[in-house]
Parts: sequence; C-alpha cells; structure tokens
Amino acid sequence: MLLPMRPAFTIVEMMVAIVVFTIGLIALAATSGLVAAHVGDGGRLTASAHAARTILDSLGSQRCEAIVGGSTARDGIDVEWSVSRDSAAAQIELMAGAVLRRGTRRDAYRLVVPCVRE
Repeated sequence: MLLPMRPAFTIVEMMVAIVVFTIGLIALAATSGLVAAHVGDGGRLTASAHAARTILDSLGSQRCEAIVGGSTARDGIDVEWSVSRDSAAAQIELMAGAVLRRGTRRDAYRLVVPCVRE
C-alpha cells in the first residue's frame, strides 16, 4: 500500500526563499545606516535651531540701544547676527549654520525688538 504524498518544499523553492530573504536583509542593513545618518543630521539641525533661539531670546531681552551684532561658534554650530535700527525698532537678522553629513546648512532667523517699551 502506497502512502499519499505530503505537500513539501522542493530544493528550488527553498533556494529562491533564501535568496529573497537575503536580499531583504541586505536592504534592511543598508537602510538602517542611512536612517542613522539622517537622525544624526536632525540632531545637529535641532541644536542649531536651539542655539539660534537662545541667542534671539537673549538679544530680545536687552534694551534696544544695547543690542549689537556678533558671532559665536560652538560644537560645529556657527551663529552670526547683525542689527539694524530705525526710530521704532531694532531688526536682528541671525544666520545659524550646522555641519551636516553632506555639507553645511545655514538657516536665517529674524527678530524685531521695539525700541519704545511701555
């Protein structure tokens, strides 16, 4: 008496499955390196924005006449600001630059500080 054949995988099907699985693992490994690089760039951009906000907050709390241009550099973040005045306000233009994986990115920020405060 012959036993009925059980469904099973052939060697060809197993080889194809291993190749597909291997390609998926290689793609996952390559993508994880790219994601890690982008996360690092995001951290540097966040630090750059935080440095710009800190400087703008500091300058905005001063008297209008005491605000002057300047620059600072720390931890790969370069910040420069210039001040222009008219009779009613001081305009601060700030440029913050961060060194990223593929070059440097510079972002511009502006703040108007009224000279006449009540």
